[in-house]
Amino acid sequence: MNKAGFAVDREKCLGCGLCVRVCPGAVLRLEGGAPVIADFENFGWNGCWRCEHCLAVCPAGAISVLGKTPEGSLPPAPEGAAETLDALIANRRSCRRYQRRNVDGKIIDGMLSQLANAPNGGNKQLVEFTLLDDMESTERFRRAAYRRMEELAARGVYPRGFDKASYADMKRWEATVRPDMLLCGAPHLLIPHAPRGSGEPVRDTMIAAAYFELLCASRGLGAVMMTFPLDSLENMPEVKALLEIPEDHYTGVIIGFGHPEIRYARGSQRKTDESRIHRLRI
Repeated sequence: MNKAGFAVDREKCLGCGLCVRVCPGAVLRLEGGAPVIADFENFGWNGCWRCEHCLAVCPAGAISVLGKTPEGSLPPAPEGAAETLDALIANRRSCRRYQRRNVDGKIIDGMLSQLANAPNGGNKQLVEFTLLDDMESTERFRRAAYRRMEELAARGVYPRGFDKASYADMKRWEATVRPDMLLCGAPHLLIPHAPRGSGEPVRDTMIAAAYFELLCASRGLGAVMMTFPLDSLENMPEVKALLEIPEDHYTGVIIGFGHPEIRYARGSQRKTDESRIHRLRI
Protein backbone atom coordinates (compact mmCIF):
# COMPACT_ATOMS: atom_id res chain seq x y z
CA MET A 1 0.00 0.00 0.00
CA ASN A 2 1.16 3.55 -0.71
CA LYS A 3 2.50 5.59 2.23
CA ALA A 4 -0.63 7.76 2.41
CA GLY A 5 -3.06 4.85 2.36
CA PHE A 6 -4.75 6.53 -0.60
CA ALA A 7 -7.66 4.40 -1.84
CA VAL A 8 -10.45 4.95 -4.35
CA ASP A 9 -13.81 3.21 -4.53
CA ARG A 10 -13.99 2.90 -8.32
CA GLU A 11 -17.69 2.08 -8.22
CA LYS A 12 -18.36 5.50 -6.67
CA CYS A 13 -15.66 7.55 -8.43
CA LEU A 14 -17.00 9.97 -11.04
CA GLY A 15 -13.61 10.60 -12.65
CA CYS A 16 -14.17 14.35 -12.22
CA GLY A 17 -10.54 15.08 -11.33
CA LEU A 18 -11.35 17.53 -8.52
CA CYS A 19 -8.98 15.67 -6.20
CA VAL A 20 -6.14 16.10 -8.71
CA ARG A 21 -6.84 19.82 -9.03
CA VAL A 22 -6.80 20.52 -5.28
CA CYS A 23 -3.81 18.33 -4.32
CA PRO A 24 -1.14 20.83 -3.11
CA GLY A 25 1.62 18.25 -3.40
CA ALA A 26 0.67 17.38 -7.01
CA VAL A 27 0.98 13.67 -6.28
CA LEU A 28 -2.39 12.69 -7.78
CA ARG A 29 -3.20 12.06 -11.43
CA LEU A 30 -6.09 10.55 -13.36
CA GLU A 31 -5.37 7.15 -14.83
CA GLY A 32 -8.03 5.02 -16.46
CA GLY A 33 -10.69 7.48 -15.36
CA ALA A 34 -9.81 7.39 -11.65
CA PRO A 35 -7.18 9.07 -9.48
CA VAL A 36 -3.95 7.33 -8.51
CA ILE A 37 -1.21 8.56 -6.24
CA ALA A 38 2.45 8.80 -7.23
CA ASP A 39 5.21 7.20 -5.19
CA PHE A 40 6.98 9.64 -2.89
CA GLU A 41 9.82 9.43 -0.42
CA ASN A 42 8.53 11.59 2.42
CA PHE A 43 5.41 13.42 3.48
CA GLY A 44 5.63 17.16 2.92
CA TRP A 45 6.79 19.45 0.13
CA ASN A 46 7.67 16.72 -2.39
CA GLY A 47 4.99 14.26 -1.35
CA CYS A 48 1.59 14.01 0.27
CA TRP A 49 0.93 17.01 2.51
CA ARG A 50 -1.48 15.02 4.73
CA CYS A 51 -4.06 17.76 4.16
CA GLU A 52 -6.99 15.42 3.30
CA HIS A 53 -8.13 17.81 0.54
CA CYS A 54 -8.71 14.84 -1.79
CA LEU A 55 -11.01 13.13 0.70
CA ALA A 56 -12.89 16.35 1.47
CA VAL A 57 -13.46 17.51 -2.12
CA CYS A 58 -14.72 14.24 -3.60
CA PRO A 59 -18.45 14.74 -4.37
CA ALA A 60 -19.09 10.99 -4.42
CA GLY A 61 -17.25 10.14 -1.21
CA ALA A 62 -15.04 7.72 -3.10
CA ILE A 63 -11.66 8.57 -1.55
CA SER A 64 -10.07 7.41 1.69
CA VAL A 65 -6.63 8.54 2.83
CA LEU A 66 -4.40 8.41 5.90
CA GLY A 67 -6.77 5.95 7.54
CA LYS A 68 -9.68 8.40 7.21
CA THR A 69 -12.92 7.70 5.36
CA PRO A 70 -15.60 10.11 4.08
CA GLU A 71 -18.04 8.82 6.70
CA GLY A 72 -15.86 10.23 9.47
CA SER A 73 -15.87 13.80 8.14
CA LEU A 74 -17.94 16.67 9.50
CA PRO A 75 -20.38 18.17 6.96
CA PRO A 76 -19.76 21.63 5.46
CA ALA A 77 -20.81 24.66 7.50
CA PRO A 78 -24.62 24.97 7.51
CA GLU A 79 -26.57 27.90 6.15
CA GLY A 80 -26.41 30.77 8.62
CA ALA A 81 -22.87 29.92 9.72
CA ALA A 82 -21.69 33.41 8.74
CA GLU A 83 -24.06 34.99 11.24
CA THR A 84 -22.93 32.57 13.93
CA LEU A 85 -19.27 33.35 13.31
CA ASP A 86 -20.00 37.10 13.24
CA ALA A 87 -21.67 36.74 16.65
CA LEU A 88 -18.73 34.77 18.06
CA ILE A 89 -16.24 37.40 16.88
CA ALA A 90 -18.32 40.35 18.09
CA ASN A 91 -18.84 38.70 21.49
CA ARG A 92 -15.27 37.55 22.09
CA ARG A 93 -13.30 39.72 24.47
CA SER A 94 -10.37 39.35 26.83
CA CYS A 95 -11.62 37.69 30.00
CA ARG A 96 -9.82 38.74 33.17
CA ARG A 97 -12.10 37.25 35.83
CA TYR A 98 -12.80 33.53 36.08
CA GLN A 99 -14.76 31.10 38.19
CA ARG A 100 -12.69 28.88 40.45
CA ARG A 101 -13.44 25.60 38.74
CA ASN A 102 -11.88 23.40 36.12
CA VAL A 103 -13.17 23.11 32.58
CA ASP A 104 -14.24 19.57 31.77
CA GLY A 105 -11.29 17.67 30.32
CA LYS A 106 -13.34 16.35 27.40
CA ILE A 107 -14.13 19.90 26.33
CA ILE A 108 -10.44 20.86 26.44
CA ASP A 109 -9.41 17.73 24.54
CA GLY A 110 -12.05 18.43 21.89
CA MET A 111 -10.75 21.96 21.33
CA LEU A 112 -7.15 20.79 21.12
CA SER A 113 -8.14 18.16 18.59
CA GLN A 114 -9.78 20.81 16.40
CA LEU A 115 -6.56 22.86 16.37
CA ALA A 116 -5.18 20.37 13.85
CA ASN A 117 -7.43 22.21 11.36
CA ALA A 118 -5.82 25.63 11.95
CA PRO A 119 -3.81 26.85 8.92
CA ASN A 120 -0.07 26.27 9.16
CA GLY A 121 2.87 26.58 6.80
CA GLY A 122 3.03 23.65 4.39
CA ASN A 123 0.64 21.76 6.66
CA LYS A 124 3.70 20.62 8.60
CA GLN A 125 1.73 20.48 11.87
CA LEU A 126 4.76 21.48 13.96
CA VAL A 127 2.94 23.49 16.62
CA GLU A 128 3.03 21.89 20.06
CA PHE A 129 0.87 22.85 23.02
CA THR A 130 1.93 23.12 26.64
CA LEU A 131 -1.22 22.82 28.71
CA LEU A 132 -2.03 23.43 32.37
CA ASP A 133 -5.50 21.91 32.55
CA ASP A 134 -5.76 21.70 36.32
CA MET A 135 -6.34 24.93 38.23
CA GLU A 136 -4.27 23.79 41.20
CA SER A 137 -1.24 23.29 38.96
CA THR A 138 -1.87 26.68 37.37
CA GLU A 139 -2.08 28.27 40.80
CA ARG A 140 1.21 26.74 41.93
CA PHE A 141 2.89 28.02 38.78
CA ARG A 142 1.30 31.45 39.24
CA ARG A 143 2.50 31.70 42.85
CA ALA A 144 6.06 30.78 41.92
CA ALA A 145 6.15 33.29 39.04
CA TYR A 146 4.36 36.05 40.95
CA ARG A 147 6.63 35.78 43.95
CA ARG A 148 9.73 36.02 41.77
CA MET A 149 8.27 38.90 39.73
CA GLU A 150 7.64 40.89 42.92
CA GLU A 151 11.13 40.15 44.23
CA LEU A 152 12.65 41.43 40.98
CA ALA A 153 10.42 44.53 40.94
CA ALA A 154 11.58 45.38 44.46
CA ARG A 155 15.11 45.48 43.01
CA GLY A 156 14.03 47.63 40.06
CA VAL A 157 14.03 44.78 37.54
CA TYR A 158 10.89 44.87 35.40
CA PRO A 159 9.61 42.91 32.41
CA ARG A 160 10.60 44.20 28.99
CA GLY A 161 8.80 47.45 28.13
CA PHE A 162 7.89 48.22 31.75
CA ASP A 163 9.26 50.66 34.26
CA LYS A 164 8.37 51.49 37.84
CA ALA A 165 5.39 53.67 36.88
CA SER A 166 3.85 51.24 34.39
CA TYR A 167 4.37 48.35 36.78
CA ALA A 168 2.60 50.34 39.50
CA ASP A 169 -0.30 50.93 37.10
CA MET A 170 -0.66 47.16 36.66
CA LYS A 171 -0.60 46.66 40.40
CA ARG A 172 -3.30 49.30 40.85
CA TRP A 173 -5.56 47.54 38.35
CA GLU A 174 -5.53 44.44 40.54
CA ALA A 175 -8.05 46.19 42.78
CA THR A 176 -10.55 46.47 39.93
CA VAL A 177 -10.54 44.67 36.60
CA ARG A 178 -7.40 42.51 36.94
CA PRO A 179 -7.28 40.58 40.24
CA ASP A 180 -4.11 38.84 39.08
CA MET A 181 -1.81 41.09 37.05
CA LEU A 182 0.31 38.18 35.86
CA LEU A 183 -2.17 35.56 34.57
CA CYS A 184 -5.54 37.33 34.98
CA GLY A 185 -6.68 34.65 37.41
CA ALA A 186 -7.14 32.11 34.60
CA PRO A 187 -7.57 28.54 35.90
CA HIS A 188 -6.01 27.04 32.77
CA LEU A 189 -3.14 27.98 30.46
CA LEU A 190 -2.39 26.97 26.88
CA ILE A 191 0.96 27.86 25.32
CA PRO A 192 1.43 27.16 21.59
CA HIS A 193 5.09 26.80 20.58
CA ALA A 194 6.97 25.49 17.57
CA PRO A 195 10.60 24.76 16.64
CA ARG A 196 12.57 27.61 15.11
CA GLY A 197 14.21 26.93 11.76
CA SER A 198 11.41 24.82 10.32
CA GLY A 199 8.01 25.75 8.97
CA GLU A 200 6.55 29.08 10.08
CA PRO A 201 6.77 29.05 13.90
CA VAL A 202 5.73 32.67 14.47
CA ARG A 203 2.72 32.65 12.17
CA ASP A 204 1.68 29.10 12.97
CA THR A 205 1.62 29.58 16.73
CA MET A 206 -0.28 32.86 16.55
CA ILE A 207 -2.87 31.45 14.15
CA ALA A 208 -3.35 28.46 16.47
CA ALA A 209 -3.84 30.87 19.38
CA ALA A 210 -6.49 32.86 17.48
CA TYR A 211 -8.35 29.68 16.55
CA PHE A 212 -8.23 28.47 20.14
CA GLU A 213 -9.73 31.72 21.39
CA LEU A 214 -12.67 31.31 19.01
CA LEU A 215 -13.08 27.67 20.04
CA CYS A 216 -13.32 28.89 23.64
CA ALA A 217 -15.91 31.51 22.69
CA SER A 218 -18.02 28.91 20.86
CA ARG A 219 -18.18 26.85 24.05
CA GLY A 220 -19.07 29.70 26.38
CA LEU A 221 -15.56 29.89 27.84
CA GLY A 222 -13.56 33.03 28.51
CA ALA A 223 -10.03 33.45 27.17
CA VAL A 224 -7.28 36.04 27.25
CA MET A 225 -4.10 36.25 25.15
CA MET A 226 -1.16 37.41 27.24
CA THR A 227 2.38 38.46 26.42
CA PHE A 228 3.19 40.17 29.73
CA PRO A 229 3.81 36.84 31.52
CA LEU A 230 6.20 35.76 28.74
CA ASP A 231 8.21 38.95 29.19
CA SER A 232 8.15 38.38 32.96
CA LEU A 233 9.39 34.81 32.60
CA GLU A 234 12.42 35.97 30.63
CA ASN A 235 13.71 37.45 33.92
CA MET A 236 13.17 34.22 35.84
CA PRO A 237 14.59 31.25 33.90
CA GLU A 238 14.20 28.92 36.88
CA VAL A 239 10.41 29.47 36.86
CA LYS A 240 10.17 29.41 33.07
CA ALA A 241 11.86 26.01 33.14
CA LEU A 242 8.80 24.60 34.94
CA LEU A 243 6.92 24.83 31.63
CA GLU A 244 9.41 22.42 29.99
CA ILE A 245 9.24 24.25 26.64
CA PRO A 246 12.32 23.44 24.51
CA GLU A 247 14.81 26.30 24.27
CA ASP A 248 14.78 26.20 20.47
CA HIS A 249 11.01 26.73 20.28
CA TYR A 250 9.29 30.02 19.51
CA THR A 251 6.61 31.09 21.98
CA GLY A 252 4.62 34.24 21.24
CA VAL A 253 1.64 34.16 23.58
CA ILE A 254 0.13 32.49 26.64
CA ILE A 255 -3.62 31.92 26.54
CA GLY A 256 -5.50 31.89 29.81
CA PHE A 257 -8.95 30.32 29.70
CA GLY A 258 -11.77 29.00 31.83
CA HIS A 259 -15.37 29.61 32.88
CA PRO A 260 -15.93 33.39 32.98
CA GLU A 261 -17.02 34.94 36.26
CA ILE A 262 -18.91 37.75 34.51
CA ARG A 263 -21.25 37.17 31.57
CA TYR A 264 -21.76 39.88 28.99
CA ALA A 265 -25.25 40.68 27.75
CA ARG A 266 -24.31 41.65 24.21
CA GLY A 267 -21.47 41.94 21.73
CA SER A 268 -19.43 44.98 20.85
CA GLN A 269 -20.32 47.32 17.99
CA ARG A 270 -16.78 48.01 16.83
CA LYS A 271 -16.25 48.27 13.10
CA THR A 272 -13.04 48.61 11.14
CA ASP A 273 -12.60 52.29 10.31
CA GLU A 274 -12.42 52.96 6.59
CA SER A 275 -9.17 54.89 7.10
CA ARG A 276 -7.49 51.61 8.06
CA ILE A 277 -8.50 49.93 4.80
CA HIS A 278 -6.20 50.60 1.86
CA ARG A 279 -7.97 49.60 -1.31
CA LEU A 280 -5.71 49.06 -4.29
CA ARG A 281 -6.35 49.13 -8.01
CA ILE A 282 -3.31 47.96 -9.95
